[in-house]
Amino acid sequence: MIKRLALWFRGLPPNVKGMLILIPLLLLAIMLGWERIWNGIRKGFLYFNK
Repeated sequence: MIKRLALWFRGLPPNVKGMLILIPLLLLAIMLGWERIWNGIRKGFLYFNK
């Protein structure tokens, strides 16, 4: 079953893979405390915009 799931995941377009990865991360961020996570995301963007 895991092999079948891995094959299904590999066959997906890159944007769908990104969404499937980001949705659980977003839910985790909401559960842990949105403000702390948002500060980390903002610092990350500030680092890459230098």
